[in-house]
Amino acid sequence: MDLSSNLTRRPLCVNGCGFYGSEETKNMCSNCYNHFLKTQLIDKTTKALDRLSRLDTKPSNPSITPSSDTLFEDSGSNATNTSRLRNRCKNCSKKVGLMGFECRCGDLFCAKHRYATEHACPFDYKKFDREILIKENQIIKGDKLPERI
Repeated sequence: MDLSSNLTRRPLCVNGCGFYGSEETKNMCSNCYNHFLKTQLIDKTTKALDRLSRLDTKPSNPSITPSSDTLFEDSGSNATNTSRLRNRCKNCSKKVGLMGFECRCGDLFCAKHRYATEHACPFDYKKFDREILIKENQIIKGDKLPERI
């Protein structure tokens, strides 16, 4: 009887996930509390990085340059978009993960489109290989004077 009365006193998680919370975890379940701690840590580090970057970069003419807040927001959104697109094939947008093939043209492809003929690669392989041959195989000419032989 004491056990059932103890369960009814425990509050549900404040995030509404359906599990029981406790006072040590601010009335959250363990999963929600761990997520809460991670987001708090991320917020603290981003604030510290913003403060450091603002101290390092002082605009010479503030009326010409945009505000530093908009610079950080734009760079963050571009970074997340490029990282998300970077894990997909350039042709078919298939997720490639760690098994992607990076071509000499700089794009990432799946196993099907990894060959240059499959993705219409703009990289000039002949010119690249000829330049390597020119660097590695220098011209050797014999002496024109037969007395030196």
